[in-house]
Amino acid sequence: MPDRATFLHITDAHVSASGVPFERDDRKVDVPGMPVGTREEALDLLFRRLAERLTRDGRTLDGVIFSGDAQSKGAAGGHEIVFKMIADHLGIAADRIISVPGNHDVPRDSDPGSDKRYENFAKVWRDAGCIVPWLDGLDAWPAIVNPDRHRLIAANRNWAVFPINTSNWSHVTSVLPEPLRTYWDTIPDALAPGDVAVASQLRSQLQGLARYDMARVSEHQLEALRTIVASTPRPDHGRQLRIAVMHHHLRSPSLREELKPFADVSNLEQVRAFLRGSGIGVVIHGHKHEHAAYFDHIYAGDDRDMHRVLVLSGATFEVGRETDAVRLITLDGLPHTPEVKIEAIPLPRSGAEDLRQTAIVRRLWTTSVRPADTVVVSPGAPVIVEGSDLDEVYARALGIAQTNAKRGTLIVHLDLPDDEGRTLPLPTAYAVPDDLQGDERQTWLRELVEWWQLDRSQLEPRIPYLHGARLRRYGGKINQIERIIALLKAKPSTRAVAVLVDPFRDFAPTGAGEEFASFCLVEFRRRDADAGRIAVDAIAFYRAQEFERWWPINIAELRFLQREICDELGYRPGRITTIAADARTISRSPTQVAMPIVDRWLDQAPERLHLLADALAHKAVQGAAQASAVREWRRSLAELRTATNGFNSDGIPVAIEGLLTLAAYIKATAAVEDEELSILARNLSDLARVNETFEHSTLSRASFSRWSPVAQSLVATLERLTDARLPKAASEELKATT
Repeated sequence: MPDRATFLHITDAHVSASGVPFERDDRKVDVPGMPVGTREEALDLLFRRLAERLTRDGRTLDGVIFSGDAQSKGAAGGHEIVFKMIADHLGIAADRIISVPGNHDVPRDSDPGSDKRYENFAKVWRDAGCIVPWLDGLDAWPAIVNPDRHRLIAANRNWAVFPINTSNWSHVTSVLPEPLRTYWDTIPDALAPGDVAVASQLRSQLQGLARYDMARVSEHQLEALRTIVASTPRPDHGRQLRIAVMHHHLRSPSLREELKPFADVSNLEQVRAFLRGSGIGVVIHGHKHEHAAYFDHIYAGDDRDMHRVLVLSGATFEVGRETDAVRLITLDGLPHTPEVKIEAIPLPRSGAEDLRQTAIVRRLWTTSVRPADTVVVSPGAPVIVEGSDLDEVYARALGIAQTNAKRGTLIVHLDLPDDEGRTLPLPTAYAVPDDLQGDERQTWLRELVEWWQLDRSQLEPRIPYLHGARLRRYGGKINQIERIIALLKAKPSTRAVAVLVDPFRDFAPTGAGEEFASFCLVEFRRRDADAGRIAVDAIAFYRAQEFERWWPINIAELRFLQREICDELGYRPGRITTIAADARTISRSPTQVAMPIVDRWLDQAPERLHLLADALAHKAVQGAAQASAVREWRRSLAELRTATNGFNSDGIPVAIEGLLTLAAYIKATAAVEDEELSILARNLSDLARVNETFEHSTLSRASFSRWSPVAQSLVATLERLTDARLPKAASEELKATT
């Protein structure tokens, strides 16, 4: 189940001391009893309304992010006001609040890294237990005493937030050169002798000329941050989404030009290198009073070595600009398909309903060579998903097949590590029948894959497109896998191709009534891998591919074939690429990726039909093999029942031959006086006949509607009779003892 987290982002409140005016209306005359509103009053109303909205929507905050400038021009008081409003209205614990100082939050002309510089900030945020940046001069170096004071981590570790201080050199007085430094303080009195007022004004102006509002992240802090990030616990599965919070911008979020020295972070490339090296995926900042959500691309080495980071610039509320006072930031789809939704929260007006603006959504994972998030892609252009984590790639391919690539071309490139074992890959989130666990999942998968790779099947008259038969007995005589092995043994040939479509057998002149597999073609490529080893890659083409149920089975099949080829050649399985010309997601039940269990028994385990018939006839289960057959029979009935629950335009496989064979075995062993067993055998035959009638129908919704209730009734009777003759408790007890 994807994880979700919601944060409130506040920035540049600029409330300073209480009473900062905020005139929202066109006041041409002063009217008694109508005082001018203040910034803190507007912010207080916003927080009260936001708390109501969160309660009404059933949402909770996982954290509050304050990206600086509670004060204005260093005047004290803003920190206390903002912190109190957050605590009073949102009820969030201090250790879930992330706060960084802004350039207005430090006293002007205070020394960088001094106690005075962070006195107000530390007294409110740090002393209360909030998550704050590592601060120059206040925190230990080089040892990081308490990393948890400088990061907020999800309980499942799927995300982590790291605050960064960019204001250590904000509003500092530059070091003047000699002899100017010696005479600096005497200049005002020398220029305005005897005029105290003018001299004071000159002194202030001169001080302003010598003061620089510099944004910079110290080298000590960057190294401390690297250590903090590196020591952060990782999630059990998937990647951790890492978020950095800072006051200043990485680049201007708008076209507005700011003319001043040090308008940007002075060591910006160093900061960007940290973001890239630490795997930061999102940067949240304020300072510019401009809302923006854009991707920044950080390169190292050549242009193929690129790290993409989503930058969220926060606005504030000003007269005439009230639509984005604060914002809710929701992380969704964690850990494999992370998305960020930004909801701007406008400043409310008393008595009026809150306006909800359209949220901005940004996908954090790249899905194609030209990401659809940032580049206009031609409609129908192929989309590429790639990676080395099966769970991650499956989640992303599934998400893309439902959106960008729906009924379009989807290429999935999977670079699976070779575990050198005999297990077949299956995503953790893949729902196997009956919630099988552990080794049972692998057994189910292997039996399924091995059935699809049989070179002969008793069910071939019904399933003429069985993959193994086409690969190993094409046209009744060509073993294409043996041919591929011979080719790759000789050299890295590009002719190691196998086809599963036979035009003579599968095609009709008009195309009507054709039925052949979606799996059309596969090429195996030999390449030199690491450590002098040779790998075999698989590239498979599908005319249509269902990603919810079928794609994982196709991947397991391709790995099965890779291992078969590599075992003969002494090579190792390599990459797997699937190309689907028509990507679909039809959320199918597990029964729809293969013939039902009871039919597959005819090919893979006919003895189970004998064991099952004997158990039903004698109302007893003896031994592990018979107990397994009974469990699989119950699972097969559950599959049959699931198949009747929803219409599928592609059709569904239904049990026929296995049911008829089981009925025949029961009839042969049933005692004449066992009426119940006779009814069971008759229901098996009846279900096989109605299934066969349905399979030979048009498979339309109308034919499904005629078949479904009859089949459901017969399955329900079979389940009831099975439970009556073989109680589950007894079967489970035998399973436990064996």
